[in-house]
Amino acid sequence: MGAWTETVEAKARIIHAQMAAARALAESNGHDPDAVDGPYLALLGQLYREEYLFAQLVDDSDLVARFEGPAVAGKVPTINLVTTMCTILRKQIHGVAKAIIGLTTDERLRWPAALDLRLSGMAPGSLVVGVSIQADEAQATLPEVSEPTLKAVREAVQSVSAIPRHVHEGGLDNEIYEHFPDPAVRDTVLVAAGELAPTRQSGIERLSLYPPDSSGTKAQPLTPSLRRVLRGVVSRAVRATGSGRFEGVVRAIDLDARRFEIRGVADVGAIRCIYGEDYKKQAKGLLDARVAVTGEYEVQGRRPRLLQVSSMEVIGGRERSKTEDSAEQVRMRAAIAPLIGAVHDESLQAEDSSRRIAEILAEKHGRSQEAH
Repeated sequence: MGAWTETVEAKARIIHAQMAAARALAESNGHDPDAVDGPYLALLGQLYREEYLFAQLVDDSDLVARFEGPAVAGKVPTINLVTTMCTILRKQIHGVAKAIIGLTTDERLRWPAALDLRLSGMAPGSLVVGVSIQADEAQATLPEVSEPTLKAVREAVQSVSAIPRHVHEGGLDNEIYEHFPDPAVRDTVLVAAGELAPTRQSGIERLSLYPPDSSGTKAQPLTPSLRRVLRGVVSRAVRATGSGRFEGVVRAIDLDARRFEIRGVADVGAIRCIYGEDYKKQAKGLLDARVAVTGEYEVQGRRPRLLQVSSMEVIGGRERSKTEDSAEQVRMRAAIAPLIGAVHDESLQAEDSSRRIAEILAEKHGRSQEAH
């Protein structure tokens, strides 16, 4: 039993004890003990209707989101609203998970459908949605992702709920830098929180996020006013501790947040980069290109992790990731399989088959070179 469910059960035990005492008192005074049950049974009913399902949801999920506002108050939410809110939640949590994996493994990973977020359940009272990351499926589908990486992903996803505690009208408090010692992770989570925070036009006024270890405490919500503050915060996210020039391959881009990650940086690994309006058009074609970026950076330990781009140049063509090479090999095998099978056809001589296979491979190689 999780902490949230245990809290509800503890409340229920108190109500049962109070009801038993009231019944004993009524009976000792010659009254019908059943006559005093009503208020306590009503409290129990309310407890299990309004709190128990929510508690189970928090305990069974990696993160629970409660959407509150006129669009969901006192009514069953529309399918369109549920779909919209779930899509926003999925996109941002998905983005955090992919970014953390990428910053850890130095590769761009295609997120498989089998590892999608799971809808743990829904609870009445506003719109409440629980999601979880399935560790067993993650390791089966992405063997290069280690248990420590999955743990880091889960912690980063859950830590989005901590952001409202560190944001005020003036910006961020100093405790956030202790909560998120890795600048790249901190920036990733701040961007996600800013996108999750509701707009005034959405009909949602508050979004509260609950990780399973929140121990029954009420969450501080994301609001439209915090959304405005977060937008300002992420525009000046780097606390510069140095400056330099780094070369790496762009493996992930967020055009909306104006972020990309370069990986394979010598003696560093991966760096999350923030670019300005000047590079907005250029960024659209950067995926898998080798680039050199210059700017002020923030470190974790001694490693640069977050960089504000002041200048950037493409210094190499598109470099395939391991996942792309595997996909290309699959396509190649599919293309030549019929010709290999034709070798066994008496009407097709072996040398003709070999020549045709060589022609196809040469043609594909030429197309690949043109693409680069």
